[in-house]
Amino acid sequence: MIRITTIILAVFCLTITSCSTDIEINDPALQAKVDGETFRSTIKKAVIYDDGTLVISGSEGEKSISFTTSSTKVGTYKIKQQTLSKVSFLNNQKKFTSKNGETQGEVVITEIFNNEISGNFFFKDLTDSNGKTLDFNNGWFYRLPIVNGSIEEEEEVDEINPCLLNASLTALIDGAEMITDNHDANLFGVNDASILIKATNESGEITVVFPSGVTPGTYALSGSGDYSATYAANKDKSSASLGTLIIAEHDIDTQCIRGSFEFETRSGIQVSEGFFDFGY
Repeated sequence: MIRITTIILAVFCLTITSCSTDIEINDPALQAKVDGETFRSTIKKAVIYDDGTLVISGSEGEKSISFTTSSTKVGTYKIKQQTLSKVSFLNNQKKFTSKNGETQGEVVITEIFNNEISGNFFFKDLTDSNGKTLDFNNGWFYRLPIVNGSIEEEEEVDEINPCLLNASLTALIDGAEMITDNHDANLFGVNDASILIKATNESGEITVVFPSGVTPGTYALSGSGDYSATYAANKDKSSASLGTLIIAEHDIDTQCIRGSFEFETRSGIQVSEGFFDFGY
């Protein structure tokens, strides 16, 4: 009898909990292995929209995941069949997304009960702007409450670029630190469009302009033309006479750009150690 009881307990352990310290049964829950590391969402939700699509998302600290299925019915949804879309993972402001013809993955909705949804998923080769990839394995979600949303609400959220929400620009002005608290980045022009970055605080304003199709690299800054910059203080605005712009990262799809700059204005002001991380 003791031997039989031991076997039953062992089978129960394997089938219900897998006896793993990496998997925790929460109610509700959303988690996965991301390149071998466990990602557990503390905030998670499932939103159904007017057109029948379902968006499942979860976040933990500066990490978040989101994906969309074409309906809420029990079944399998695949990227290659276009029943699964908008797969993305944000990790410390670096965004990995699904790419047509490159990313593989599927979501399986296994149960909908009492307006709660459960299932599992995996993704292979989510890609960032530098071509780096990551994989999601052993992903699952359990009893996520389904709430109603509207397409209009989703579009309003999509219009807010997370890179712009987390925008920053700092620099040294003649050796004194300038931390800007108002940021703006805009596209202007139809043909050969440019990006204008403007950042201000109570004492000054910095603007940097460069082509919208700029790629990572080093560029010369001047007072006019494709690559230009200005600094203004106390209504005295002066353009760059000589300087350098370094584009570290630019993702045209997500409209996120990061880089550094330095220049001397025509009035002799030294702008150095400039850094920006923006969305436009």
